[in-house]
Amino acid sequence: MKKYLFIVLLVGVWSCTPTPNLVIHSTEGSGLSPKLLMEMKEVIHSFVDDGKIPFIQTAIVKDNKLVHFDSYGYRNINSKKQVEHNSIFRIASMTKPVISVAIMMLNERGYLKLDDPISKHLAHTENLKVYKDKNEFGKPTKEISIIDLLRHTSGIGYNYGTNRYIDSLYKTIENTNNNEEFVEKLFSVPLFSEPSTEWRYGFSTDVLGRLIEEITGQSLYEFLSENIFKPLEMNDTHFQLPLNKTNRFIPVYAYDEQENLLKEMREWNYMGMMKNRESGGGGLISTTSDYINFCSMLVNGGLFNGNQIISSNSIKKMTQNQIGSLAYPWGEGIKFGYGFYVVTDSQKSDLSDSNGSFGWSGVADTHFSIDPEKNMILILMTQRAWPYSGVWKVFNDMTYRALIEESS
Repeated sequence: MKKYLFIVLLVGVWSCTPTPNLVIHSTEGSGLSPKLLMEMKEVIHSFVDDGKIPFIQTAIVKDNKLVHFDSYGYRNINSKKQVEHNSIFRIASMTKPVISVAIMMLNERGYLKLDDPISKHLAHTENLKVYKDKNEFGKPTKEISIIDLLRHTSGIGYNYGTNRYIDSLYKTIENTNNNEEFVEKLFSVPLFSEPSTEWRYGFSTDVLGRLIEEITGQSLYEFLSENIFKPLEMNDTHFQLPLNKTNRFIPVYAYDEQENLLKEMREWNYMGMMKNRESGGGGLISTTSDYINFCSMLVNGGLFNGNQIISSNSIKKMTQNQIGSLAYPWGEGIKFGYGFYVVTDSQKSDLSDSNGSFGWSGVADTHFSIDPEKNMILILMTQRAWPYSGVWKVFNDMTYRALIEESS
């Protein structure tokens, strides 16, 4: 009985019965301090109590065992409905690693080579131009390759770059109904820079999503469902929200710093969800449980429930520095692989982590990291639009503190 009570305390308060794939194990033998994990829970719960985020959901997988799962706060602030273990979130740019895995699968099957120019597979690339100087544009000296799209060195960006003219063009192309139309419009916007010359975050992964459609003849969701979601039992991961799951879909909130309160972003509600194209760069919705399965596959060299989803060699490529000496602008000691940030110098990293740790995040404050050295997965879900609340760093660093102090 005492052991059972301990596990309940560690997991947190459940609002409904856990599904079979959320079996919580004791922390015994994991190297994680129960006492310090409890302290971590209390601190991150304070983000909810202080009104900084609507809710928090966290998971820790250590040595292939889910040793921590905690839900706290409200899925809907106005109605005071509590977040549930199977609530569905916008994972936004955490879509990108999924698409990158799909591309590596096609590479393994011989449908494409990573150094292929995208003109080999996609139309309208002849429209591409690159910014030269003082609003002068010309043909790129090098074609964009699939590698460039995977590692964000294509010259494609988002609408918050350093060139106001290009930024303004990006703002005109998002209202499209499908990936084919979107990519055609995207290729009419000048590149910020020559391919392979700088790392720049942007719509590169959306182009990869269209590439998957063109090569396979399937919709992006059809390919992902058949080759990733079903094998990984990611049954609640979609682009379009099924009608029978609308009651589990969580609103996204923005924090008003002047009024010190969270406000629901109506444009991101359920009806807005139904208008989405299948964006490879940020269109997926999912659950913590589903994303645990995705991360578990990655940490186990592509293996999940006896099925080899992708080769361990492909995962090694994806999770190594693939941008060389190019600058990565979002943190010291960090580089980029194929779809993931990669820690190359943990002594310089802003977070507690290990060399070789990798992961990514989403604009609504969703995060994950995988530490192969520690054989550990961390996942955090909430729904607060950029800027991030800071809760991820607290969760990450206090988890490592629990690990280090328990081991010492």
